[in-house]
Amino acid sequence: MAKKLTTAEILAQARKQAAGESAGAESPPPATESADAGTQPEAASAAPAAAPKKPAAGGAKPTSTADILAAARAQKAAGAAAPAGDKPAAKATPKSTADILAAARGKAAAAVPAKGEGKGAKPAATGAAVASGEPLPSVEEMMKAVRGGSGGPAAEPAVKPKPTLPPLPKKPVVAAKKAPEAVSRRGVVMSLIGTPFAAAWTFLTATTATATLAMARFMFPNVLVEPPTRFKVGPPGDYPLGTVSNKWKSSRGIWIVHTDQYDGGNLIYALASVCTHLGCTPNWLDGEQKFKCPCHGSGFYITGINFEGPAPRPLERVGLRVAPDGMLEVDKSVKFQEEMGQWADPTSYVEIA
Repeated sequence: MAKKLTTAEILAQARKQAAGESAGAESPPPATESADAGTQPEAASAAPAAAPKKPAAGGAKPTSTADILAAARAQKAAGAAAPAGDKPAAKATPKSTADILAAARGKAAAAVPAKGEGKGAKPAATGAAVASGEPLPSVEEMMKAVRGGSGGPAAEPAVKPKPTLPPLPKKPVVAAKKAPEAVSRRGVVMSLIGTPFAAAWTFLTATTATATLAMARFMFPNVLVEPPTRFKVGPPGDYPLGTVSNKWKSSRGIWIVHTDQYDGGNLIYALASVCTHLGCTPNWLDGEQKFKCPCHGSGFYITGINFEGPAPRPLERVGLRVAPDGMLEVDKSVKFQEEMGQWADPTSYVEIA
């Protein structure tokens, strides 16, 4: 196993090799010929050049970084100027951006085939393309050459298949609108009162109308429409002696009485159908010949005099006279009371001769 060298030994060998190569570049020795040159010409032509002589022991040695760099540059220059039969020089390492771009342009020019050549034709040498002065390839071509590799033409991009679009969805079929149906009166009424909003408006309208009618009624005075106090009840011959007529009880509130039992006179008078107790309406009982109050049982004779029950006084008479046309005329605006002696007034009765 080879022994590992130290850093000092590696630097010493590099200095020696650099000094020897610089001396060999100035005076290259002739190539050694083989003993069997006649029988093996191909081997002689392919043999490498002889190794350069080592410099003398007393030669100058590099002592600084500048000397080492100068020796390295001289070694590279010697390798570039070596003949074709010599060993190929090591690839130069680019030191700047210009060197990198020059190397990239050379690779791109070598990768692009010349015009008129087939796809299988070999690309021209990089050095020849640069030396001939031909126009350098464009940046796009150089990028294609770098992506495709330094050996052959740029790889053609794969053709992407076109995406297949999904079919468009069908439009929904819109149903035809139905013709509006005729609205009936019942439907209108239901639409007016069927919703809370309509019911509120209906209630407000009804309330407003009622208030308006009440205000209009307030503007008119209260009038009690009653029949006239004076009215005719027919001729005296319609009322025979000893009878009580109920003809005018319901409509006028009076009885027409024809009797001769009061003071022996043949008289016709009108009695008010109002009980003198509490104002009830008594009934004439023809079989008993008396007026009977249904409320508290007060009883009155045919003459109107009270005789039973709580009634405190007799019934009242109203005015009666014979009109110019011979008809009996009643005047309810005038009343006559027996306890006050008013029945003696001739306007309270009509005497039949």
